[in-house]
Amino acid sequence: MVDVSVIIPAYNESDTLQRILGYLKEQAFDDMEVIFVVDDRSTDGSQGYARELTERFRGFRTILQNGSGRLGEARNMGLDAATGKYVWFLDVDDRPYPDFLRTMYSLSEEHDTEITQCNFIRSSDPNTKEPEAECCPIVADGRRALLERAYERIPVTAWSMLIRRDFLLKNELRFPEGGYAEDVDFIYRAFEKCQRYCYCGKPMYLYLENENSVCFTKQNERGQGEISTYDSLYEHFRNGDPEFYKVFRRRSALMRVRSASHMEYGNFVSYIKSRECRDMMKRELSDPLTPEYIWLRLSPTTYYIAIKIFLKFIYYRDKRIFGRRPRK
Repeated sequence: MVDVSVIIPAYNESDTLQRILGYLKEQAFDDMEVIFVVDDRSTDGSQGYARELTERFRGFRTILQNGSGRLGEARNMGLDAATGKYVWFLDVDDRPYPDFLRTMYSLSEEHDTEITQCNFIRSSDPNTKEPEAECCPIVADGRRALLERAYERIPVTAWSMLIRRDFLLKNELRFPEGGYAEDVDFIYRAFEKCQRYCYCGKPMYLYLENENSVCFTKQNERGQGEISTYDSLYEHFRNGDPEFYKVFRRRSALMRVRSASHMEYGNFVSYIKSRECRDMMKRELSDPLTPEYIWLRLSPTTYYIAIKIFLKFIYYRDKRIFGRRPRK
């Protein structure tokens, strides 16, 4: 067993595989294995380059993905092959800062956590410097993590986490395969099972905006995937903790209408005007009344325009730090 298994899915990523190798070398952490899960449909030489790295570096392995399960399947394949005490689902086109593994591992060991998570910064420049900030760790149980996530105060990204492998195996936690929004489903279900969670407010991960990513090229699929995922989680938590469900039912309704705004305008309007969405908004957002309910009933078009402006100039603003400052 090694301390950390780093699982890196790749599809047509020969250029970024070279870059991620440099970032892994920067980590002041020796006891790790690196598992590349390369989609065999790659046409840019990713398979050959990953195998070359496997031959050059001890502890590197390459697995070929020949299914159609997309990112969720690749991560599950990596998890099945992992031997580490902890697993880290690293995205190949991002940049972890040099102190990521050292700090995350130390926090996990010090606080005996099943999930440790950090803040991140969003940028289009891979040379964006790591912000100077204190870690200010908060240790809590999974219920608090669920609430923090429901209110969008912590990320919903698997790559920002170091997770105990035995915790995932014991609770049979897997990523959904073949669709989108796999992180959302996985993280809510993982928090539900978690007993010890730690959040570090310092951004130790650089999320690099990629114009070829799903976020920017498959917006209809992404929006519908998030809506379907929150539909499923809504039903899942219905029979769980009633206090959390009281919060989540409204928050998930808000997330569904906001997720719809990722879609093209026609798809957005079709969803907002659908019986499914109208019934959901009336049931969850009308008592007490929310601004979104009024706005979407009166003028979906202006809501759509306002959200697009917010996403472009605020949410996706270059060098924006995601999380709020942790509260004691």
